[in-house]
Amino acid sequence: MNYKYKENHLNEYDKMSESVKKLIDDTETKMSKLINDYNEMIELLPEYENFSEDEDANNFQLVDTVDLSSKFSDLSDYIEDYTS
Repeated sequence: MNYKYKENHLNEYDKMSESVKKLIDDTETKMSKLINDYNEMIELLPEYENFSEDEDANNFQLVDTVDLSSKFSDLSDYIEDYTS
């Protein structure tokens, strides 16, 4: 492989990698906001006072974000992990 071709390939790879990283970061931010906004809306409902740990007893569900960031970390690692 000639030097010019390899340099161009690496530049394109870097651009793609940065674009994917930005997409994942933006998506994580937007998804977190959507979930938090939803949870806040539910928590403001009068019925929330009767919230039960028994999910079947509720007329609504809250979305837990405890593991959300790790899911996006896995996605962020994908390109590096699967580039040969």
